[in-house]
Amino acid sequence: MSAAPGGWWSLRLGAGLLLGAVVFGLDQWSKEIASLELARQGITLLPGFFDLVLVHNVGAAFGLFTEMQADYRVYFLSGVAVVASVVILTMLRTARSGVLVTGLGLLLGGALGNLSDRIRFGWVVDFLYFHWHDLSFPVFNLADCAISAGVGLLLLDQLILSDSSDL
Repeated sequence: MSAAPGGWWSLRLGAGLLLGAVVFGLDQWSKEIASLELARQGITLLPGFFDLVLVHNVGAAFGLFTEMQADYRVYFLSGVAVVASVVILTMLRTARSGVLVTGLGLLLGGALGNLSDRIRFGWVVDFLYFHWHDLSFPVFNLADCAISAGVGLLLLDQLILSDSSDL
């Protein structure tokens, strides 16, 4: 089946790009608010479980690459995000299901949200902190949520829905 301009593929590409733009905008807005409101101290929302705290994450997920020299780390992690974004855009052009388009749109918006921080500041703004007694999850942001949800939808599409008709 050919992909003529204005065909079904451009609608899905547009939907993925729109979702990515919405995720990017919400992520940047939430980070701006967090940076302003949490600069002096965090906010406890659910005592013993959920706080808002401002963290400048110089590494990647779970603190990866924090020991790498700062300049190299920014270039490396920014490069990874750019390559990932190009791959996501390529995949969006051939996405065959709404689940896949949604997952790719979430991934794109999240990747670009964290890339924007890394380029502008040299770190990523994180502020969502879940914990319970001595257990804690690394502080994260809305872009990270979108990336996680996007990966989940890609896995769902690939492992469960790959043989079913378009959704």
